[in-house]
Amino acid sequence: MKPSLRYHLLAAWLLIIPAMQAQTIHPIGLEQVMSVADDDLTGTTRFIALEGAMTAVGGDPSAVKHNPAGLGVYRHSQFSVSANGTFRRFVQPDSKADNPWYSRWHLSQASYVFALTHPERLSGVVSNNIMISYARRADILRIATLNDQRDRTNVAEDWIETQLDEYVQRHDIDLHYAMNISNIVYWGVGFTFEWLQTRQTVKRFEYIAEDRRGQSMEYDLSTTANGKAAGAGFSAGLLVRPIQALRFGLSVETPIFGRMRETDYYTEDYFYPRSPSDNSHYESPNDSYSWKMTTPLIASAGLGLQWTTHGLLSLQYDLQYHKLSGIEHTARAGLEVAMTNHWMLDLGYAYSTLFSRHRAGLGFHYMGKWVRVGLAYSYSWSTAQVVDAIHHTSQGNYRAHENRIAFTFQWNS
Repeated sequence: MKPSLRYHLLAAWLLIIPAMQAQTIHPIGLEQVMSVADDDLTGTTRFIALEGAMTAVGGDPSAVKHNPAGLGVYRHSQFSVSANGTFRRFVQPDSKADNPWYSRWHLSQASYVFALTHPERLSGVVSNNIMISYARRADILRIATLNDQRDRTNVAEDWIETQLDEYVQRHDIDLHYAMNISNIVYWGVGFTFEWLQTRQTVKRFEYIAEDRRGQSMEYDLSTTANGKAAGAGFSAGLLVRPIQALRFGLSVETPIFGRMRETDYYTEDYFYPRSPSDNSHYESPNDSYSWKMTTPLIASAGLGLQWTTHGLLSLQYDLQYHKLSGIEHTARAGLEVAMTNHWMLDLGYAYSTLFSRHRAGLGFHYMGKWVRVGLAYSYSWSTAQVVDAIHHTSQGNYRAHENRIAFTFQWNS
C-alpha cells in the first residue's frame, strides 16, 4: 500500500527545517532537523574565528546579537559589514556515491551602532547605545546522493538511490539597546524579527530485480516542498566587569514564534518492463499547509580574562532546549592575541553534544583608529544518521564537512 501523500510530505519536510518544528510530534526526522541546521555559525570574522565564544566579550555586532549587553562596551559609533563563503560536503562512508563540494556566498551581517557616550563620566550611566542590524542567521545548501542495497523481498536485492537537494535561509532584522553603568555593569535587550525561506527536493529511484510476483519493477518518487515563515523573539543579557581583567556574561534568547506556510508538489511512478499495462503514474497539484513553528530557547554563560592590550581568553557554555529535541550542550573557547599594536590573532574551538559537532577557527583582524578589517577561516565536522524520508527507515551514517571563509569591514565614526 502506498503511504499517504500527507505522510510523505510531512516526513520529507522534516529533513530541512532548521531547528523549527510544528507543534505536532512527527514519527521521524528529529535527527535530520538538528544535524543539518543546528548551529550555522555566521557573522563577523572575529565571531567566527573565536567560534562564537563572545558572551563575556562584547564589542562585536555578531556577539551583540547573542548577548545584547555587549553593545554597552562600544565607545564609538560604528558601521560594520561582513560576507561569508561556505564550502560543504556530505559523505556516506558505506556508500559508493561521490558527493562533491558545493559552495555558497552571502552577506552575513550589516549593522550600525549609535554610541551615545558621556566620556567625562566615570560613574552612573556612561553610555546608552543602540544597534540596528541585519543578520543571515542560517544559509544552508545541502546536496547529497545516498545509495543503499539490501534484501527486502528475500528473493532479490533492491537497489535504491536517494537524491537530496535542500536549501534554507533565515534572515533577521534586529534592534538592540544597552546601557553602560560605571564601566562595571552592562545590560541590554534586543528584539528580533525573522523570516525563513526553505526549499527541498527529494528524488528516490528504486529497482527491484524480482518482486513477490516474479516481476522486475522500477519506482520513481519526487517530492518538492517550498516554505516560508515569519516570527519574532527577544533577547536579554548582562555583562559584569568587577576588575579590568575579568568579565562575566549571561544571556538568553527566547524562542521565535511564527507560522510556517508550505506549498508541496508530488509525483510517483511505477514501471513494470514485462507488464507495461501495470505501469502507473500519480501527480499531485500544489498543496498548501500551515502550522505553528518555534525555534529553540538558548541560554549562555561566559567568562573572559583580559591581559591589558596583550589579548584575552574567553570560555563559554551554551544550553539549547526545544521540546522535540531536548537539551543540547555546547562548550566554546576563544583566544585572542595581540601580535602588534594593530594586528590581532584569533583562535577558537567549539563542541556540541548533538551528533558530536566540532568546530575550529582561525582569524586575523587589523585595528586602526577609524577602520577595522578582518579575515577568518572555520572548519567543522560532524557525524549524523540519515533518515529515509520516503520509507521512514535509517539509511546509514554520513559525515558532514564544512569550510567557511569570512571577510569583515568596519568603520568607526
